[in-house]
Amino acid sequence: MTLKNEELLGLYRKMLLVRSMEEKHGGLLQEGRIQLMSHFGTGQEAVSVGVTGPLRQSDILFGTHRGVGEFMGKGMSAKDIWLEYMGKKTGLCKGKGTLHLCDKKVNIPPLVSSLGSDFSHAVGTALASKMQKKDQVTLYFVGEGTCNQGEAGPAMNMAALWKLPVVFAVCTNQFCELSYMSEHYPTEDVAPRAAGYGIPYDIVDGQDIETTYAATEKAVEHARSGKGPYLAEYKTFRMALHFSGDPGGYVKQEDLEKWGKRDPIDLCQAKLLDRGILTPDADETLRQEVLDEVNQAVEEAFLAPDPTVDDLFEDVYAQKGVI
Repeated sequence: MTLKNEELLGLYRKMLLVRSMEEKHGGLLQEGRIQLMSHFGTGQEAVSVGVTGPLRQSDILFGTHRGVGEFMGKGMSAKDIWLEYMGKKTGLCKGKGTLHLCDKKVNIPPLVSSLGSDFSHAVGTALASKMQKKDQVTLYFVGEGTCNQGEAGPAMNMAALWKLPVVFAVCTNQFCELSYMSEHYPTEDVAPRAAGYGIPYDIVDGQDIETTYAATEKAVEHARSGKGPYLAEYKTFRMALHFSGDPGGYVKQEDLEKWGKRDPIDLCQAKLLDRGILTPDADETLRQEVLDEVNQAVEEAFLAPDPTVDDLFEDVYAQKGVI
């Protein structure tokens, strides 16, 4: 698949923005200016941004703790993310969610604490869309480790049984928290499990933004057309450690070197330069614009009002008639 020039450039900008967000987060942690831990998705930007590219604003996205990529890909802004990250009163969840982001404006439900416990949530929203006859798809973004959770099989079974408009997007980044995927799986792939439920699937290169976009577009169209669920598995590599403070002794240096040669941002940049969509000077300008956007969002978040003690007692109970 070859994307239109403006589409490819837009996805490239989003990937740069995601990388800049995480680099800024890491820098602030090292400086001791924030206390929020990290789960970075460095090296996975073509998956997270490519997977969300074909979605409409009305479609529903379930993300992960490593989800800055998919959240920004779906339309969440740097400003909104940093306000919530810093626990500010004007944050998306009034500072009460922090790392567990959500954004009603772009149909991103709240992030769960235990990944995998929301397999059934995604199937539930897809069921609601079908029952209400909405032209709406749910995309459940998940890692290979989480696919070993107990809810995975039953959720896929019900989605297939009821032909629900849900896409299971599996980001296989080679790690299940602090160990390699090979220590948890007897196979190299997750996707063939879908065949047991009659769900079609694809396994694609997760480092190429056009490949990830095309695979997701196919899956989303399948689900939206009433044919039921689809599973797409994207092969990538988590260049970052599992969390801030992870000593990382389990990561093989040869893998970092091997996958580092196929950095998704570098691959996309090469396409843009080769096709004459971008010049080296324009690329440098774009990168500076992205960096300025992130820095401005951070500084505005630092200056935003903090919650008060009284705010602890707000939003504890549902208001009648308000959802």
